[in-house]
Amino acid sequence: MTDDTPDLPPVHPKHLARERFGKGALHAAHDITEALAEAGVDDDGVVVLRTDGPRHSFAQLEALIDEALAEEAEHGEEPKAP
Repeated sequence: MTDDTPDLPPVHPKHLARERFGKGALHAAHDITEALAEAGVDDDGVVVLRTDGPRHSFAQLEALIDEALAEEAEHGEEPKAP
């Protein structure tokens, strides 16, 4: 078998951070559902959306991502591909 796929450019660290957040959120939701099942509680599928909290601008969210990436770099961690 030959690999005919062209070399892909590297993924930007901010995109990797967003992907990790999404995966983390899905895993957390799964863990909650699993814990409810183990406790014998029915999962009614209700999702709570908090609307009374502060709204973050894109600049604030970008700053949070930059901060997380800086912490990873400080600890010598490489950004992980999704």
